[in-house]
Amino acid sequence: MAAKGAIAKQEIAQKILNTFEGSFLYNDGKEIRINTVEDGNIVQIKVALTCAKVPVEGGFVPPEAAKKAEVIDFTAATVKESVPAEPTEDEKERLATLLDKLGL
Repeated sequence: MAAKGAIAKQEIAQKILNTFEGSFLYNDGKEIRINTVEDGNIVQIKVALTCAKVPVEGGFVPPEAAKKAEVIDFTAATVKESVPAEPTEDEKERLATLLDKLGL
């Protein structure tokens, strides 16, 4: 029996490789490397694909994929707000407490 999501992972990896010219599999196929240029410098974006054990609310599975894989159709789910750029005051306080306890 193949690992959960193995077929979908292969299909998605192939789409990424087809989308980004010069991209390639690396580390025995465990990651995809995408070559690009940023501010005149060559950079590589590393992408590793894994299958989540449990889908989360706000996720999206195209209807054709849901039928094909017999998974829950999340197309009606609402997208959650993105993570804020700045930490909340509570997060700042918790971080300060942690750093203090670690002596940092």
